[in-house]
Amino acid sequence: MEDIKDPMEFIWDKVPKNKQGAIHYLPGDIPYLYRNGFVDSTRYTYDQWKKAFEDCKQDDDSYIVNKNKFLSLRTYRYNGPVFEPFDSNRVREGEWTDEQLKKLFTLSIKVSSTITEEIFWNSVSALKKQGLVKNGNLLVNKTVKTQLGYLIERFPSPRRRLEKEVSRLREERETQVRNTAKNRNASGYVIGKLSSEDKMEKFQKMQSSGPQKTTIPQPATSETIDLKKLKKPSGRISG
Repeated sequence: MEDIKDPMEFIWDKVPKNKQGAIHYLPGDIPYLYRNGFVDSTRYTYDQWKKAFEDCKQDDDSYIVNKNKFLSLRTYRYNGPVFEPFDSNRVREGEWTDEQLKKLFTLSIKVSSTITEEIFWNSVSALKKQGLVKNGNLLVNKTVKTQLGYLIERFPSPRRRLEKEVSRLREERETQVRNTAKNRNASGYVIGKLSSEDKMEKFQKMQSSGPQKTTIPQPATSETIDLKKLKKPSGRISG
């Protein structure tokens, strides 16, 4: 079996290039890559990411990125497991103390959204004023979970966008596998591993593999990230 290239080499080979063999990023591509999880946003701010392209910026505000420059961006790339997107509908219903709510914010909401802790507590206070309170604690019910879900979807973090995209791709892949198996069974035709399946296995080896632990309190699975798709736009939790 051929040796597997590192992820940045793999992405470079797959991303479309201009006649000079370089990637031509439009102005909107830089924030798009950041917002959608290509960059490890827990380590680098958007300004730091944008500044990395200053030496290849063109007069029209686009960017011409050659291979050496592209490979140098590997330090910014998120390189870790991707878990299932946080689902507010799986939050435990009932009383939540402030201590439990703080843990929920830190381990789940903060990772999944860009809302500040101040906004979170303001929302908790507003819900309590609406009568969703018991013994001084927030009484979580369907209304609270809906409000929590709205905040996260309204202000998703780059990591959440990546999680949702990977989840979509995983479901798409699983559907293709089911359809392939169905067609094989229907025809009685037996064949070895599909080339697409073999390529997927190769790419998986470039990412972290095997079960990964997470601090986010809900079921999680490790997923590989086909970040070339991000080039341009084209469980139950207990307190």
